[in-house]
Amino acid sequence: MASITIRNLDDEIKDLLRRLAAENDRSMEEQARVMLRASVEGQVGP
Repeated sequence: MASITIRNLDDEIKDLLRRLAAENDRSMEEQARVMLRASVEGQVGP
């Protein structure tokens, strides 16, 4: 499986990701994967 590094992430975004992860009983990494997948799949057309 591939890896990705996100540099220069605003502290505000990191904190929001941490809160969302906690609310969904996920790690920050898992929450980021879920959100990235949903965003990308929502943009893919037929």
